Amino acid sequence: MSSLTPKELNQLAEETGLSKLSIQDWHKRFIQECPTGGISRDRYINLYRSYYPRARNADTYAQMLFTAFDDDRDQALNFREFLRVVTVSQGTDEKAKLELAFKAYNRNQADANLTRKELQNALMAILNLIETRDTPDDRDEMDKRQQTIEWVMKRLGFDEKNEISKKDFVRRAKSDPNLYEFLAFHCVPKPNCSDGDLRGKEKYKIAIKTGADGKKASSIRGAGTDANVYLILQGEKGRTDSIHLQCSQTNKDLFENGNTDIFTQFLPAIGRIKGATLWHTGDKSQGWYVDDLSVTNETLNTTTYFPIQRWLDADQHDNKTKIDLVPNQAPGYDQ
Repeated sequence: MSSLTPKELNQLAEETGLSKLSIQDWHKRFIQECPTGGISRDRYINLYRSYYPRARNADTYAQMLFTAFDDDRDQALNFREFLRVVTVSQGTDEKAKLELAFKAYNRNQADANLTRKELQNALMAILNLIETRDTPDDRDEMDKRQQTIEWVMKRLGFDEKNEISKKDFVRRAKSDPNLYEFLAFHCVPKPNCSDGDLRGKEKYKIAIKTGADGKKASSIRGAGTDANVYLILQGEKGRTDSIHLQCSQTNKDLFENGNTDIFTQFLPAIGRIKGATLWHTGDKSQGWYVDDLSVTNETLNTTTYFPIQRWLDADQHDNKTKIDLVPNQAPGYDQ
């Protein structure tokens, strides 16, 4: 699969809701890193280990999800199957996340009820994923684990029955934010690195807020943009390459009025962030009003804040679409 045919591209766009441009970009990176056309089960599990390097055990959870995604049972994820990973993990459809979790937790029997034993096994896999290797394996921790399992079982109604349907599982989990956060499928590693390349990299959460119509701006045009947006971070130890901000975890349509878009990136360790460069490639019809940018290094648990509060617009104010940023200092406009 060296390239997608127009028919394949149309089908994937209809199935996923992603733009054709985004699908083509994902496909290009997929083929670069997976020239055989698929991600093997072993490679997927290795990626998951890299994604959760401190987990007590990530393999069981990774195996459950791999089986749920591998619809043709060939022990590899092809591009169509992988794109489903992207769509669900980075989308905001709570029902889709829960339906996928249900499918994974009951060994891919999507239409069968989830039994007490299957749920208990799934909960142990989740706990092994979110607990670290440093977590003490003593009586207190065992009691906490059991309390968590009992809490989930009760919230799902397993104190009254021994199995649960997919419909009831989704309904109960959606009605309880804490239960949803614990049970729903949220994220998986992307094949933008070879198996070992995540080593030495740190996990960053990048959040950008777009202004609302008319807010802090004289123009009556919308504040959002459809242009491609890029970011470079500068730190004490170096700088990143250009980061193309795409596939927001919070919004299907990126950089819309009043929205905050969140992106997860694995980047080289650059130390304390000292600055950033933000830009887009849009023309005069694609101006963008940016409220602020925050960058959280989740590996080190540090956040750097950039107030921006200005247009990036080839036909507005100073006509700049690319700006350099300093933490806690709004850039303003060139006179």
